[in-house]
Amino acid sequence: MAVSAPLRSLEEEVTCSICLDYLRDPVTIDCGHVFCRSCTNDIRPISGNRPVCPLCKKPFKKENIRPVWQLASLVENIERLKVDNGRQPGEPAREPQDVKLCERHQEKLHYYCEDDGKLLCVMCRESREHRPHTAVLVEKAALPHRERILNHLNTLRRDRDKIQGFQAKGEADILAALTKLQEQKQYIVAEFKQGRQFLKKRERHLLDQLATLEQLLTEGREKFKTRGVSELDRLTLVISELEGKARQPAAELMQDACSTQDTKDLANKYPRKKFWIGKAIPHMVKRKAGEFSDKLLSLQRGLRQFQGQLLRDLEYKTVSVTLDPQSASGYLQLSEDWKCVTYTGQYQSDSLLPQQFGFEPGVLGSKGFTWGKVYWEVELEREGWSEDEEEGEEEEEEEEEEDEDVDYGDGYEDWETDEEDESLGEEEEEEEEEEEEVQESCMVGVAKDSVKRKGDVSLRPEDGVWALRLSPSGIWANTSPEAQLFPVLRPRRVGIALDYEGGTVTFTNAESQELIYTFTTTFSRRLVPFLWLKWPGTRLLLRP
Repeated sequence: MAVSAPLRSLEEEVTCSICLDYLRDPVTIDCGHVFCRSCTNDIRPISGNRPVCPLCKKPFKKENIRPVWQLASLVENIERLKVDNGRQPGEPAREPQDVKLCERHQEKLHYYCEDDGKLLCVMCRESREHRPHTAVLVEKAALPHRERILNHLNTLRRDRDKIQGFQAKGEADILAALTKLQEQKQYIVAEFKQGRQFLKKRERHLLDQLATLEQLLTEGREKFKTRGVSELDRLTLVISELEGKARQPAAELMQDACSTQDTKDLANKYPRKKFWIGKAIPHMVKRKAGEFSDKLLSLQRGLRQFQGQLLRDLEYKTVSVTLDPQSASGYLQLSEDWKCVTYTGQYQSDSLLPQQFGFEPGVLGSKGFTWGKVYWEVELEREGWSEDEEEGEEEEEEEEEEDEDVDYGDGYEDWETDEEDESLGEEEEEEEEEEEEVQESCMVGVAKDSVKRKGDVSLRPEDGVWALRLSPSGIWANTSPEAQLFPVLRPRRVGIALDYEGGTVTFTNAESQELIYTFTTTFSRRLVPFLWLKWPGTRLLLRP
């Protein structure tokens, strides 16, 4: 239906001469003309540093601008009449669904009271309750809130993009790692075709490690993917909700903000949960994969070497250990780097510490172990040992074996390094010489950190010590009774391999990789390296 002439005349009366639209927040200036408040702000001074009226060109002072509340109400009524005039006959009058009215005056809510945090109509704005308060247009009040929403929305979108980038990179890293593991698997299978009888156990060990890595990567891949998808779903839901709020009309937006009594702290209502950008491949898996690669290199170099070398390199981690000076007996002297110990023969400690060995010349390592497979070495340095001397001893032993039976068995070297007297004299002197040889010895191995250190110390496995005893006349395991051992070669460097979970301590000749002896038990306490030395002219050194 066409707009009636009277209504059209009223529209002209409430039209701003500057923006040619309905008067919004109408104000009057010194000359009496009425404009929108926002339009008066756009009037620039022309002369005398004072703005002039666009209609009569008279200057006015902006501090004299006064609101015309009645005219604002008239504008609202004209807009309502215009809507009613366009209704179909018989259609009931109704407010637009997106227009919120004042519950008290049934007027449109144009203003927002900053003091009370409420939406106001024109009548509320002029009431005694809100007249002294600061009231601004709803659109102006909603602008910072809308900006906070948009800024937070942009931040969440950036987080979503980052997560998608991490997901893509992580998936690529996982696929590359799986591909590399597959290549290594093919290499292992190909190499283990040779020497199958001995290497079958080692092959199974490596393939189990490989399968574990593959399982860890596969499980980690699913967890990584699931967590990323869950985070993306959460962000998508929040973003969708905020996008809906960003599209809301100002009054509805501020109405919601008022109902929650929170118009500023948007992040509290829609918290930005920091997404855990975990690595696609955990550091532990990368480390194990790196160690596995190192083992393959060692396998390539020493595939046809001794069994002991493969056992050590493929299953045990070589660790650097040092000695604990506070546990060292007064008979022992430690080097400055705490990796070498020497027997002095004289007790040199003034005060006995609680953790110190008493009259047993023992010392413990400073590093302990409660899990895993670790390996280190102890080097035995003896004054007077040389290659020529060793060769001479071997020749002497060969001659002796031709004439008499040797107690050590076939192929065993003479451990005696001191020069023997051609004539030992009487039988009593022989017994004294044997006693000295028994006393001159050393022990290398592991012990519980709670091992007894004072008084009557037996240093046996039942007391928490698993070690080998080396002397000029032979080598023994410290069992009860001691078990004499007969390795082919004299071990000048003893390898100690500790498998805590497996309950084994294995001793090898670190130079020839010959297996010497293995203790089997169940460990329940922290274990530390153990050295015992009562052999003048001899030093024990920890390697590496």
